[in-house]
Amino acid sequence: MKIKNGLLLVALMLSSQHVMATESRHETEIKAVIEQFRTSIINKDKAVFSSLFFSDDIPFIAVFSKEMLAAKRAVKADYPSVVDFGKFGPPEKMIADTGEQEEKIWNIDITTDGYLASVHFNYSDHENGIQKAFGTESWSMVKVDDNWKITSVSFVVTEIDHNENK
Repeated sequence: MKIKNGLLLVALMLSSQHVMATESRHETEIKAVIEQFRTSIINKDKAVFSSLFFSDDIPFIAVFSKEMLAAKRAVKADYPSVVDFGKFGPPEKMIADTGEQEEKIWNIDITTDGYLASVHFNYSDHENGIQKAFGTESWSMVKVDDNWKITSVSFVVTEIDHNENK
């Protein structure tokens, strides 16, 4: 009985190491997509940026923070609390044609089974070296053949008003 239990324990350990290695490989692949996302914005590489998405018409939903919404509604009472930017065209339209643009990303949390993935992180958007907005972002992803593709983007936005103290 002890030998059977020992063999079972060894088999379980080997299979869990295989699962951990597989998850690590998928997380590495997803982190590579995140880096491509980030650098394609900096390099204004719309072709690479576009290739990261499952299709041109994925949901790209912005949820405006309470603070931002209060400021916007002080100017326009019916300012929406949520907007699907995906309705305005393909994702690469998010990349500006002029000026420097960067999205900084940190606190990345990836959950995946190797077929589906959920990615959450903090971000800040910068234009010409100045932080314009920050928040949290969430992606849903699927593995298509050997490539991870973003199927939806949801993010919370708080804009920074640099004119507040002037």
